This record gives sequence, C-alpha cells and structure tokens, in this order.
Amino acid sequence: MTDTRWNGEPCTARRVTAIVIDDGRFPAYWARHLVGTRRNIVEVVYGSSTFYLDDEDGSAWHKVTQGGGSPHWGHSSITIDPDSIQPRSRAADPDKPCLHENFDAYVAVNRITASDADPTVVGYAADIKVHCRDCGEPFRWSGVRAGVSPREPMCSVDETELRAPLRPASEDPDFGLGLPGFAVRYREA
Repeated sequence: MTDTRWNGEPCTARRVTAIVIDDGRFPAYWARHLVGTRRNIVEVVYGSSTFYLDDEDGSAWHKVTQGGGSPHWGHSSITIDPDSIQPRSRAADPDKPCLHENFDAYVAVNRITASDADPTVVGYAADIKVHCRDCGEPFRWSGVRAGVSPREPMCSVDETELRAPLRPASEDPDFGLGLPGFAVRYREA
C-alpha cells in the first residue's frame, strides 16, 4: 500500500479518471476549456474533506506520495462530476505485476417497482463490482451463473458484476420471488 500524505499528515489518495465540470465559483477557472473531457485525477480524502487534483502529467500523485502533500509542491485543483469517477487502468507489466492490495467496491442497490406507472416496490437487488484501486483491474465473481434471478445471486456475462436479490429483514422469505429472471447458458459450438 502506498503511503500518501497531505500537509505532511496521512491521507487517503487514489488515482482515478473523471469528467471535468465547470466551477462557477471562479470566473477564470483554469480548466474551463477541459469541461466535458475525461482526465487523470487524484482523489484526496483528508480529514472530512474530499478534493481532486489534476494528474495528467503525474504531478498530483508525485505530490501526495513523494512530496508529502507539502505546499512547496504545486498542484492544480480541478472540479469533476463525482458520478463519472472510474478506476484508472494501466497496461499490465508482466515484469511488475500488481499485488492487488487495495480495492474499490461499487454497490448499487436497486428498488424494483411493479411497473413504470405503478411505484409499488416488489423487490430489491444489489449490483456489486470490485476493482483493484492500484491498477484498475476488475475482479470476476467465481462459481456464479450468468443472468438475473429473484432467488439467487447471479453475475453479468463477463463475470464482473454480482447481481444479488435482497429483501428487508422484516419481509417474508418469499418477497420478490415472483419477479422474472433469465440465465445465460454456455455451450460449445
């Protein structure tokens, strides 16, 4: 795990990509010409604050790893769409394999309604993805069939997303079981 610091104190930092958005607080915002583009970013969590540094040239990562986050090392703050954050992928180097020591899990809990016109909740499902924080490699779910089911966890065809049905603890065990599903079966040609 890489030691990261801000103002000489420990912080959490990760290398990601994100889409730049406008920052109306600054009339002369330096990155206005980059709005709508995806950039290399370093996300820094320091105390209760989360902020983003432009890392297209690697200087932001260098600042938090080698420079101790000191004000003596310059940086460019950038405003991003937080919903656009993605792990930064890097080409695998067979001579220096990633040790996969740090992870990001993305969990979306979905409320399944009876229809677009009927907002009655008839089920819940959690979609879960896991990536290596350091190299961006997705992890695959082992031993899970591909598809969607209200009865059992299943995964996406590429095995990178677990789709697991849920129910509130107060609901009957058969809650959501009337929902349709599908399974993908593999067969050799």
